[in-house]
Amino acid sequence: MRAIRDCPFFHGLPAAEQMSLARLGGVDVQSVGGVLFRPGEVPAALYLVLDGVVEICREESQEVGLQPVAYIGAGSTISEAKVLTGTALNSMAHFPDGGTTLQWPRPVLLRQLYSSRDFALHYLQSLARRLEGTVANLGAYSGSNLRGKLEHFDLPAILQTVVESGATGVLEVNDEDGNTFGAIHTRDKMIGRILCGNLTGPEAFLEILNSPPKMGTFRFSTLSAAAETDQYLPVQPLLFEAARIQDEFAHFADTVPETAFLRPSAGHLVWNSDSDSDLVEQIWHQLSAQPCGWGLLAEMLPFSRGQIGLAVRDMLLAGVITVDRPYEVGSSDQALGA
Repeated sequence: MRAIRDCPFFHGLPAAEQMSLARLGGVDVQSVGGVLFRPGEVPAALYLVLDGVVEICREESQEVGLQPVAYIGAGSTISEAKVLTGTALNSMAHFPDGGTTLQWPRPVLLRQLYSSRDFALHYLQSLARRLEGTVANLGAYSGSNLRGKLEHFDLPAILQTVVESGATGVLEVNDEDGNTFGAIHTRDKMIGRILCGNLTGPEAFLEILNSPPKMGTFRFSTLSAAAETDQYLPVQPLLFEAARIQDEFAHFADTVPETAFLRPSAGHLVWNSDSDSDLVEQIWHQLSAQPCGWGLLAEMLPFSRGQIGLAVRDMLLAGVITVDRPYEVGSSDQALGA
């Protein structure tokens, strides 16, 4: 009864109809990776998510196969229209992290619609509001949270889903002990305040996307209002930059361990590259004062691990710093034995 009453799709349904639905519904618990339906299947039921996050995947092309296109959290309903029409589904819905649904099999739901005028009218009005856009994806579910384990979800896809929904809220990333690792605020399909340790803004974004905590979790919660002082940015350029840095950083980290001892190769810095000169200078001065590995630099300097790693790579390639034993330092188009 509580789940039905709190569900936006059933908001305003008379109590007697809520009770009838509660009697007719069945609770289904899904393990990790559990599938609700696959492309081509006829919808078997109306689903109300009680716990967990449902990942909706669709095949945009045969080359890439099924790809995540949306995430649906607790309090949301799935297949409201297709369960009436019986039209074959073109998506897959599954629980990457496990979850629970309240389900009404299609024959049971249709019988209830035929027998109850109040329920049929409410169902029709809810579908009409969806069609008009007054209930829009995740942004409408003010009481709905998305949460799960990072090992089962693609964090950029989660972020893109909540941003595209237009929801005002915050995506929190926590470590395995539940401590906050980072937070990304959203509003009006834009990214607002971004925090990660002592990092803020784009640097915090890169750290959250490229170096999330192992065995960490995420949670997206909607808010009633956003801070008016936040500077809002489009998400796509940030995601593209994070993907670029992640690819290059992964190659560098496989080549030069974070504990490899770094030190200046000359008494003064000469730098004419396009790389961030402020970051390069900070790395140079830090290594001049205390030679160390780039992992320790990432803890001391106010930049993301990815940015620091790539700056160290460029400095090694340019020969302005060196490493205590031979590692082959590679970039996307060149390599140098340091």
